[in-house]
Amino acid sequence: MRLLTLVPLILALLAAPAAAKGSRKIKRKLPPEFKYTDCEDDEAAAKQLEQLVKRYSTPAKCSSLIRQLRTKRPYPSRTPDRDTLDYRCPDGKTRQFTYILPSRYSRRKPAGVLFFLHGAIRQPAPGGGANEANMFAPAVRDLGLIVVGPSTYDGVEWGTPACRALIHHAFDFLKMHFNVDENRVYIAGHSDGGRGAFALLESEATFFAAAVPVIGAPGGVRRFGNLRNVPIFAINGAKDTLFEIDKVREAMKAMEATGIDLTFKEIADAGHDPRLFLTHKDEVCAFLKKHPREPYPEEVVLQWEPTEEDPQLFPADTMRWIRIDEIGPAPSNGTFEDPPGSLLRRGMPRLEARREGNRIEVTTRDVMRYTLLVSDEMFDLSKEIEIVTNGENSFTGKLEPDARVILEEARRFKDRKLVFSNRVGVVIGESDDDEGTEIEIE
Repeated sequence: MRLLTLVPLILALLAAPAAAKGSRKIKRKLPPEFKYTDCEDDEAAAKQLEQLVKRYSTPAKCSSLIRQLRTKRPYPSRTPDRDTLDYRCPDGKTRQFTYILPSRYSRRKPAGVLFFLHGAIRQPAPGGGANEANMFAPAVRDLGLIVVGPSTYDGVEWGTPACRALIHHAFDFLKMHFNVDENRVYIAGHSDGGRGAFALLESEATFFAAAVPVIGAPGGVRRFGNLRNVPIFAINGAKDTLFEIDKVREAMKAMEATGIDLTFKEIADAGHDPRLFLTHKDEVCAFLKKHPREPYPEEVVLQWEPTEEDPQLFPADTMRWIRIDEIGPAPSNGTFEDPPGSLLRRGMPRLEARREGNRIEVTTRDVMRYTLLVSDEMFDLSKEIEIVTNGENSFTGKLEPDARVILEEARRFKDRKLVFSNRVGVVIGESDDDEGTEIEIE
């Protein structure tokens, strides 16, 4: 029996790439718009931006730009079907990620993505991403997903800035090299990786459609409001001695009370077994298939808590179509009616927004400035848009497409399903004439 349990690991080790390489730079002919969105150098990008803004100088030309950014881009033709690549993280350490294309991948058809976070993060370098990408990829074969196994080591948690940057870089790499369906990007993991899946949703929920943490728990999570934006399917064993089931049940109950879309499956005869993702693959695949991302949901929740050690830059400051720009004691605060047992911290800056037609209602606490991103997928741009903040009118007016905004946000998101035509910046405070909100429009 012990030999049988080792078979998947042995097969994964045999299939794993022999050596890692740095993220390659493949020469390919790109339109100037994608050269700008791909540009990693801010100074060079700024020069490119000015030329593009001159090119798209009218609303009609801006509409053409939006259509181009939403369509399939050129991809390199000789990228391996699987590879392990290096990335130098913000903490100065090099970490790897392994990707595996589905067997029927075609550049003509967008493919979804599954990020799988390994457990045992205290293992030495290079970490376990390559092995587990190979081990768990077969579970989602029927969904045709690109499977990515990032690696961490020496106890560096998945929710840290270093690991978040690794995952963000790996995702950007995929989008530049393969035809990715941005509305079918999922995150899963087991043990430390299951805990990591919860943690990643605190900062990266904008990009994920759903999450499947296995034999983990949301220990260390503080911004539970952000988890309300993504459906979660959690699987735990009742006999787990590392993540004790009584504590896990308590956490899951509190998450449900917080309004998180949670499906919790407890396996009565299972312990701390990462293979639960494989043995319950049919349920996992059904859950993922049922939950593509809604890029412009009617409601979003965003909590933001930047610190000197973790400034929580993009995408941590953004939830799909709204961004917090500045927090602090604000002269205007809304009221949140949280249910008993909620995990939403009362002293944490928070924003909730709901859209209906061309009207947006925003409720904030300890938020001094925020930005509303505008898309024709959200609004009828031939009509006025109304923004109400904490019960007071913040903005009413029409917004035409703006090339600078379109391009800046496209470079920030690198997401064909989240392309914005304009934005409205709302400053909550005193204006020159009276108390209210100041508006910044591009």
